[in-house]
Amino acid sequence: MYQDVFCGMELVRQKTYEEFNKTQESVSEDVQIIRKWLQTQPHLPEIMNDIAISKFLLLNKFSIENTKQKIDMYYTIRSLIPDMYDQCNPKLPCMKAAIDSCYCFLHPEVLGQSNRVYMFKMKKPNTYSQPELIMLVVNFFELRLAEDYAFHDVWILDLENFTLNDSLKVTPTIIVKTLAIYEKVFSLRPRTIHLLNTPSYISNILAFLKTLLRPKLFNRIHVHRDNEVLKEIFSDNILPKDYGGSGPSLEQLNGLMQVKLKEFEDRFDQLDQMRVDESLRPEKLVNNDILGFYGNFKKLDVD
Repeated sequence: MYQDVFCGMELVRQKTYEEFNKTQESVSEDVQIIRKWLQTQPHLPEIMNDIAISKFLLLNKFSIENTKQKIDMYYTIRSLIPDMYDQCNPKLPCMKAAIDSCYCFLHPEVLGQSNRVYMFKMKKPNTYSQPELIMLVVNFFELRLAEDYAFHDVWILDLENFTLNDSLKVTPTIIVKTLAIYEKVFSLRPRTIHLLNTPSYISNILAFLKTLLRPKLFNRIHVHRDNEVLKEIFSDNILPKDYGGSGPSLEQLNGLMQVKLKEFEDRFDQLDQMRVDESLRPEKLVNNDILGFYGNFKKLDVD
């Protein structure tokens, strides 16, 4: 049914730009502003390409200053939390094992005008792997920087095979690091977060999330005891067969994602070598709340 993860992007791009009263010409002007700024930042390991710059502008609602901060952090964070980034290349054995343990993918169909759907489900109990599965999703962000124009996220996490033992691996440190990457680098744009087939022991994770997230964001988390809500989210023709629809199966959608990861193998190899040179940074990195893992992490905001 689908030949690629990112389908119909030209129409999505047009609708998204219209939402912010932007044209291709005005976006190109903003891109050049960022490009000139990048040329004054010798500590960064590369001059980001124009397409990726345009995606960072979009993620930050075309705020020039916010875009600068997020692009800087895109590179800087790899040194701030090396335990997350040093082993995240999809071709590594640990990552391959994590990928094989689950269905984890971006759905090719954009819902509404600009909602990109993430889907996740463990194939078998007691196979959840941290932080590899977190970094798999971070790698998806890399793909989106290259090809995706969807602005908002819809998260669907099917916890049917998520055991108590698996839940114990979701430590507060992992949660905070994950949220930091999501907000500090890629911004925070979830429309909704659906937890399907949710066991009672997830309550401890939710309780901790409530201490980190602002109420506006936390209230976007919806807990379901089954998966019937998927019939409200997807039309029948795109709802995966595993949930009673006539769309591609989870296995097919997962395979499509793995093909896309393979397509970007060279980029992941490049990223392995990219680190900032702090000795060349024009202005010292401010250590305010950036990745404040040890008790001073402020509540995450959301638009």
